[in-house]
Amino acid sequence: RARAMSRVFRRGARAAAAAKPPIPSIDPARWRVARALLRDDHEAIDPALPALLRMLDERGAGECWHKHGTFKEHLVDTHNVLRLWQQPAALCRLGLFHSAYSNSYVNLAIFDVGEDRGALAAAVGEEAEALTHKFCVIPRHAIVWDRLAEEGAIPPDGLRPAHIRSGEPVHVTRGELRHLLVFTMADIAEQYAGWYDEVFDYPKAGAIFAPGAWATT
Repeated sequence: RARAMSRVFRRGARAAAAAKPPIPSIDPARWRVARALLRDDHEAIDPALPALLRMLDERGAGECWHKHGTFKEHLVDTHNVLRLWQQPAALCRLGLFHSAYSNSYVNLAIFDVGEDRGALAAAVGEEAEALTHKFCVIPRHAIVWDRLAEEGAIPPDGLRPAHIRSGEPVHVTRGELRHLLVFTMADIAEQYAGWYDEVFDYPKAGAIFAPGAWATT
């Protein structure tokens, strides 16, 4: 009986310890997110996340190849990076659907921009859907690398790049440009490593990974 009680107490102690960061320097709030991710405890991260993941499955995101895994894996892992960086919910949900309408890099549309915007907005919220749509219709490479990384500053009035399909100007506000930079860092961190960096010339990504840049939101 004493041994049984001892086992119960040890299990309780381990459970209590798991609720605290294993390394004191880890922020407790970030550890809670990390632990939930490690346990696939999706509801603890975002109550809507299980339904959003099912939506990705229903749209076939797991059936498309992307860099080093499936398109769904890339979307989910980009979202997870943003969650670990404790970014706003709308930006994290953007990460989960960031190429949903296809974009200037890839044609992996799993939603029809002419028919599905309302359905996606109902699922992720209007702010996240609006960011998703805008980032799918602007020339992201030209904005991030040819403008922001080269100049090292975000214009106070934002930018008005041309829509990649219609050519019409699209106003991207200063706040949206901040979101674009942070999202781009998460996007790169998830998919580029080793020889990918050399092939795609991403060592210059240091321009947007400067100290403190990830916290621009």
